[in-house]
Amino acid sequence: MSASNDKRVRRRHVLYLSGFDPQGPGHYHALYADQAALQSKVSGDRITVGPRQRVGRNAAWDVRWQGADGGEAVDTRYEFLRWDDIVRQHWPRGQVRLLAVTIRTTARLLVNGSLWRILQTSWPAFLALSLPASLIAGVVFALLGLAGLAWSIGSHTTAWLGVAVVVGGIVPLRAWAKGAQAKVQMAWLMRSASVVLQQSRGQLPTLEERLDQFAKRLCELVVAPHVDEVLVVGHSSGAMLAVSVLARALGADRQLLQRPASVSLLTLGECIPLLSYQPEAAKFRQELGTLRAAHDLNWIDVTAPPDGCCFALIDPTDVCEDGVPTEARASGGGPKRVSPRFVRCFPPERYQAIRRDRYRCHFQYLMAVEVPGTYDYFALTAGPRRLADNFAHQPAVTRFTDFQCFGGPRR
Repeated sequence: MSASNDKRVRRRHVLYLSGFDPQGPGHYHALYADQAALQSKVSGDRITVGPRQRVGRNAAWDVRWQGADGGEAVDTRYEFLRWDDIVRQHWPRGQVRLLAVTIRTTARLLVNGSLWRILQTSWPAFLALSLPASLIAGVVFALLGLAGLAWSIGSHTTAWLGVAVVVGGIVPLRAWAKGAQAKVQMAWLMRSASVVLQQSRGQLPTLEERLDQFAKRLCELVVAPHVDEVLVVGHSSGAMLAVSVLARALGADRQLLQRPASVSLLTLGECIPLLSYQPEAAKFRQELGTLRAAHDLNWIDVTAPPDGCCFALIDPTDVCEDGVPTEARASGGGPKRVSPRFVRCFPPERYQAIRRDRYRCHFQYLMAVEVPGTYDYFALTAGPRRLADNFAHQPAVTRFTDFQCFGGPRR
């Protein structure tokens, strides 16, 4: 990673890529505006979020940041790169279709070996991906048990009593299954994983075309006048897309990282191995390799161990060393990995509540905190310092093995 210039940012352009979410820019604009107002009360900085505007296919809003010290204001254009329409096209509805997607997706992850490798890398991510299918199996076994119990009772007494046992058991079982499904975020996880598998096999040409358009947009911005920093932000599975966008932009413009506008990449709550571990995802692994080799790239990867839907504090580019002899592996490269340390961002009771809420914990990267001087998404995306400068004094995590199993993935 190159040494950072300490020059203030006065004008920034953010390119934001959401995760696998059918909600479009209206939702994310409201989220940013609401949370910025909350963060202002904590930090003392004044953050003004303008109305949403249309920019070609995408949407954008302007943000003005005025520090509590009364220094020079910072103007940021926050552009939402749209792929929510593609998400909606691959958002199966109905319980039967969701069950089919869950079974098919889990089976493929098992057969191709990627689920085993995910377990080696991060057991919380493995649990998140395997629990939906386990839930289905548990319900099936419970129904078989009820049927067996009803048959046994009916054969010794009367048939109606056996039927009553089945009916009486199904009602609480259905309520439990519905609550468990919501708790493990089954619908969201399995729909997302299903699309990742299609992406790995090159079966989403519309998404590939969209990524090329996003890369072209990035190339346009780095030569735009009066822009100090172009910040690409990818959250959740949007981090995968952000990798592809930046790698393709580097392929189109070899001088991308030497332009007057500083180019930075911020990935939040990434789940990149879900794609990079797929045997068919050779093109994506090449794109990861492009970023790993770009030592001038300021890439900060922020993941929180309590977030069970991400691959916490691993190097997502390590997969590029698969099959390479130990002595021939490149040193360095990849992102600077840091934790947002959410435990320090909230009072203890509030932190525990957030930690128990899987969905909230995964989106906390984009939201306000309650303790000043801790992780601040709005200072990162709208404040006066470049991305690398914001994390210059926070040490990188170089080896996090707490979640590995069986010695970790073999390179």
